[in-house]
Amino acid sequence: MMNTEVWSIECYPHEELRVSIVVFFNSSNRQRLDEPLPEPVSPEKSSFSTIYNIRLHAKGMARNLGFLVLILSVIFVCEAVIFHPISESHRFAALELFTPLHGSFGSLEEASEALRTFEILGIGKELNIRDSTCPSVVDTLGSSSSSLKDLFYALRVNKLLKCETNEEVFAGIVTKLKASIHEANSLLDFYYSIGSLRLIKDQTSEVDVFLVDADEFFKSIKALSQSDGRWRYSSNNPASSTYAAGLALETLAGVVSLATSEIDQSLIGTLKNDIVKLFDSAEKYDDGSYYFDEKLVDAPEHQGPLSATSSVVHGLTAFATSTSESLNLPGAKILGLAKFFLGIGIPGNAKDFYNQIDALACLESNR
Repeated sequence: MMNTEVWSIECYPHEELRVSIVVFFNSSNRQRLDEPLPEPVSPEKSSFSTIYNIRLHAKGMARNLGFLVLILSVIFVCEAVIFHPISESHRFAALELFTPLHGSFGSLEEASEALRTFEILGIGKELNIRDSTCPSVVDTLGSSSSSLKDLFYALRVNKLLKCETNEEVFAGIVTKLKASIHEANSLLDFYYSIGSLRLIKDQTSEVDVFLVDADEFFKSIKALSQSDGRWRYSSNNPASSTYAAGLALETLAGVVSLATSEIDQSLIGTLKNDIVKLFDSAEKYDDGSYYFDEKLVDAPEHQGPLSATSSVVHGLTAFATSTSESLNLPGAKILGLAKFFLGIGIPGNAKDFYNQIDALACLESNR
């Protein structure tokens, strides 16, 4: 047993005071997260380390010893998690779960999730689907009859595969998307339209994707929120959803990033209160893991705790990235979310696997 100090330099552009917590994950017992033993811990050498821009890099050690080092970096009062696969297990599982049939996936949604998962795990070259998938991407982007959902996933795939598209195609899509935002009557209409504009913004600078009436769109989306922090899918459906709350937060983050002028700060303040209320509804396991459950039974698709929690994390980190506002969220709950995702082990289906990996990557990117 020992209680030693580890120093490592991280390229991080800010100088806020941060705190790290080291937690060990044993691959032979995926339900248990081991904190430092109490015997070597003392007031002078605690399990918490006050640091400036320091991060523990233990990827190689983790692979050899079968441990995952999870570091919780505290920035003000909102924490984030840094995740590294403990071995090749996640990579092997990804190769098994995301298997293209005859060189392609059944839908662009499946292709985008596979590509994103392989990108996060650093095995993107193992998924050679560009030649078989790009024709579908190009056809979808060039068709006037493509749905908002189809355009969204085609743009996600295009961002990763860089298929051969031109500015004229992008310009036509932007015109359609902006019109759909003005006519939107559901959260999903806003989600796919604004999300697609953000994707186009990342792929070209030659097309005007920015929103002049951003405040009004923000208010229209915000009107679907509920007093408990959850959201409705439409004004015609009074039932509220946790999964939808994550979609809403991500969509509003998109509005902020596409606005031609700063969003009214009172709107941002109200949204921050909604986030705090949403976290009040987080449920807890005995081991300290926190998760969000989906109460809505007649949602467009059934969402379990994993997908609901992943949606909230994705929306939360998107909002935190798009604005300089700080969020007053309990640190124990943020760490508990990480424990929840890590305690799952390796999910047995592609959708759950993607939700787990993507959520952990979102937490890492917002550290």
